[in-house]
Amino acid sequence: MLADNSPNIGTGKVTHGIELESSINSVVEFIEIHFAQFSMKVKGELSASEKSLTDRLCKYLNRSAGSYPFHFHHENVENLDSGLSPQIDIGTISQHEHLLIGDRIYGEFDSFFSIEAKRLPTPGQKREKEYVTGHGKPSGGIERFKKGIHGKNLKYSAIIGYIQGENPNHWYLRINEWIDELIASSSEIWKSEDKLIKLDIKTTEIDKFISKNLRSEHNGEQDFISLFHFWINLMD
Repeated sequence: MLADNSPNIGTGKVTHGIELESSINSVVEFIEIHFAQFSMKVKGELSASEKSLTDRLCKYLNRSAGSYPFHFHHENVENLDSGLSPQIDIGTISQHEHLLIGDRIYGEFDSFFSIEAKRLPTPGQKREKEYVTGHGKPSGGIERFKKGIHGKNLKYSAIIGYIQGENPNHWYLRINEWIDELIASSSEIWKSEDKLIKLDIKTTEIDKFISKNLRSEHNGEQDFISLFHFWINLMD
């Protein structure tokens, strides 16, 4: 459990050893700006569903995209060859037929930066920790990226959080506490890098974090996905 005198979210510039590709950096900056603006439209919606909030967010991002070289697709299919494919809440699609990021080419139907959404708190008695991990099935936000269910071929993605109870500092501490518990019980899967690190941000409307998350081995080597975490506080 969290103590009442737990420290506040830390501040200071943190790069976490990441040099972003220009295409990824453009999307991250776009989300940071427009997610903050979107927060003003949904303040006080403390019982709105994740699906409703994310549907509106995707429409808002697309209206705001204008001349940017990408757009957003709600409930984007992860595997176009499978009728049983999982779906990510929002996929980011290039306006061009081909986009080169690092050593990978993304086609006109591929998401090159995927976004999962979670409510904080998650409703339901057994879903408390769903931002991180699911109960009995891989439904957790971070968990699904670590298992390659979401963003299997991506190096960067994001989780957005809709805070409908408590405050950002509470959830920052709570989520890292849950990850500490997983590290203690499953140290081969969960690592200290999975924990959220606070990032500097220009606006007070949202909070921004990053984590570097270990995935299953790929070609005999450890594989990671870096997740940006953007939170808006609907309580204000």
